[in-house]
Amino acid sequence: MEPEDTSPVGMAGIAAAAGVSVSTVSRALSGVPGVSTAKRAEIRRIARAQGYLADDIGREQNRDARTAGRITAVIPEPDRWVFGSILAGLHDVLTPTGATLTVYQGLSGRERAKLFEATALSRSSDVVVLVPMPHRMPVPDVRRLGVPVVVAGSVVEGIASVGIDDVVVGQQATNSLINGGCTSIVYASSTDHEGTPGNASRRRAEGFESRMQRAGLDPSWQVQVPFGPTAGQVAAEQLLAGERLPDAVFASSDDLASGMLSAFRKAGVRIPQDLSIIGVDDSPIASLMHLTTIAQPARQQGHLAASMALRALQGDLTSEAVTLETRLVIRESTGHPTAR
Repeated sequence: MEPEDTSPVGMAGIAAAAGVSVSTVSRALSGVPGVSTAKRAEIRRIARAQGYLADDIGREQNRDARTAGRITAVIPEPDRWVFGSILAGLHDVLTPTGATLTVYQGLSGRERAKLFEATALSRSSDVVVLVPMPHRMPVPDVRRLGVPVVVAGSVVEGIASVGIDDVVVGQQATNSLINGGCTSIVYASSTDHEGTPGNASRRRAEGFESRMQRAGLDPSWQVQVPFGPTAGQVAAEQLLAGERLPDAVFASSDDLASGMLSAFRKAGVRIPQDLSIIGVDDSPIASLMHLTTIAQPARQQGHLAASMALRALQGDLTSEAVTLETRLVIRESTGHPTAR
């Protein structure tokens, strides 16, 4: 039976005691740069006092197990910025430890769920990092794998996991557009190669719908396209073919938003005078395209997931579900709509 990781023990409790963020705790405990020597020592002292971190003798005894560990990451399309960043975060923490990281990539939600039914995965892995939790995959199916599982990119209660609150993301993005004077807003999202929307897209839609309804606005105008390099163009063309354009578009990712933004501009739509657009991630393309977005700490999710995986290798699997904060980054793609 998995040990309970109840408050205040856990990264959130350590962060509160040290007066820092959960991400800083993760960096301090995993050896990732960016934390001062004094603060790192303080965080480790608090972690030991709370029973989260083994003492120095225990760490030496477990060093061989850490080095010999086989960790498998199971992810969707690695060319999506968020998944590539999570994978980079895993590498940041795991590479110095000598642990072996194997990556299964390009898998749809259904394919990731089916992989958990295969015995080969448990035979070849000491810990599995699932990025993210597939839609409709029951928690008992995750636990039946037979080896410890850590989830990155989704917050799953009762499982070692780290992610963001995608319902809140949907509300943040929609709220910013409503506050900017927009009343006709479209939610645009993409599906995997099997035509299935991910959990993040679904939950962002929930946040969009709830905020629109609270404002007395119609949330039914939604566009969904297959993921790919032309997804943004396809989504924009659907809207351009309609009788009228919305005041604004909330796109489920920066990749989708930037593609739509380019297509709208080519069609002569003025951004943001005629139409505002907001994405999610704060990936490099958002800065390049001057795109307003909801920023998420994707690489830090990889750092935290790797720290949880290393603990699992030492026989200390947490059941802590960590939710990281997101924030609105305002750029030039949003503003007050002009009368049309």
